Amino acid sequence: MLEKTNIAEDKVGLLEGLVTTRAIRRYRDEPIPEYVLRDILFAATRAPSGSNRQGWKFIVVTDQEIKNQLGDSYREAWDFYVKEFYGGSADMGASNVPNDEKAEQVVRISKSAAWLSENFHKVPAMFVVLSRNDPTGSSIYPAIWSIMLAGRAHGIGTCLTTVLGMFKPQKAFEILNIPNDKGWKIDAVITAGYPLGKWGVADRNPVDEVTYLNTWGNETNWNLEDPLWSY
Repeated sequence: MLEKTNIAEDKVGLLEGLVTTRAIRRYRDEPIPEYVLRDILFAATRAPSGSNRQGWKFIVVTDQEIKNQLGDSYREAWDFYVKEFYGGSADMGASNVPNDEKAEQVVRISKSAAWLSENFHKVPAMFVVLSRNDPTGSSIYPAIWSIMLAGRAHGIGTCLTTVLGMFKPQKAFEILNIPNDKGWKIDAVITAGYPLGKWGVADRNPVDEVTYLNTWGNETNWNLEDPLWSY
């Protein structure tokens, strides 16, 4: 029997969750309670859906043998991705980035992503997200983001990955026993677990640099770089 959800006062607030939910690729070995997995999917199925069609399916993977098989396929897909898009460069093209600070960030991300590839089978849980009749992704990505936000509220780190669905979909279909003749496609595999690191506000360009008011080129002068609450 699943435990009853405790809507505690110390749950992460929505705005704080929005700015601190980012790719978490390293996790503790601690399993995620089943009621938390259930609550995360409850949030996902309440996301907006075009015409309320709800053309989605979710497979939650916690079985080690299945994770091992998906891990093998993910590594093959990752190696293909790095070879085809970055010429096999381990730093994912960081040497071509003119800004040293940005280049260092690319190197950090590439190392983290490579680590996840090597340890994909070790993550505590995976959310395999499928959709059909949603060519733009507009009806599935709100649900994907809700999975990640709900995970953050429960202290669960997540990482959105797409290479398995892009480069090894048929193998994943076989492993997960997904029907081939119903129009389903894998949009994402979201890894999940209690993070080894700490949460923090994502480092992004200031709002003023990417935002105009009413018309292109009309700057806002909002000068907002940090969240409007202490963290």
